[in-house]
Amino acid sequence: MAENAPLEMPPQLVQFLLGGQPLVVATADENGAPVTTLMTWAVARNPQTLTLAVDIRGRAMRNLRANAKVAVEVLGDDICYGLRGTAVVEKELMQSPPFPCAQVAVRVEDIRDHSVAGVQFKGPSYAFHSEKEHRRGVEEAIFAELKGPTPTI
Repeated sequence: MAENAPLEMPPQLVQFLLGGQPLVVATADENGAPVTTLMTWAVARNPQTLTLAVDIRGRAMRNLRANAKVAVEVLGDDICYGLRGTAVVEKELMQSPPFPCAQVAVRVEDIRDHSVAGVQFKGPSYAFHSEKEHRRGVEEAIFAELKGPTPTI
């Protein structure tokens, strides 16, 4: 890879991050202390960009506004990556979430594959109870908004 070429998430990671995967997002508070947040509304828009729906009322958003540096742990079946990057608020208020969320894009600046040869990793997952299955449609709308419009070129 050329020295100034942008870092890219590998194709299997981009495919995994098309929406609905639990991620651990780390920010730093006003004292520089790490703060982690579990997020599921995340999409790899392209190999260099991860977009997140971040609750504007929460600590993660306050931290991101004060310090745009972020780390993300991505854990799935045979996927174990650490990402670091810089966050930019693209949209102050998204339309699709059921509570106020900002659309935040993370420009990936460091990618680390934490997998180990000979070790099979089983990642976390989540599912809706049958009486809450209507939330799947809400999530699909959020993922579509995070992906953005289809390119026209």
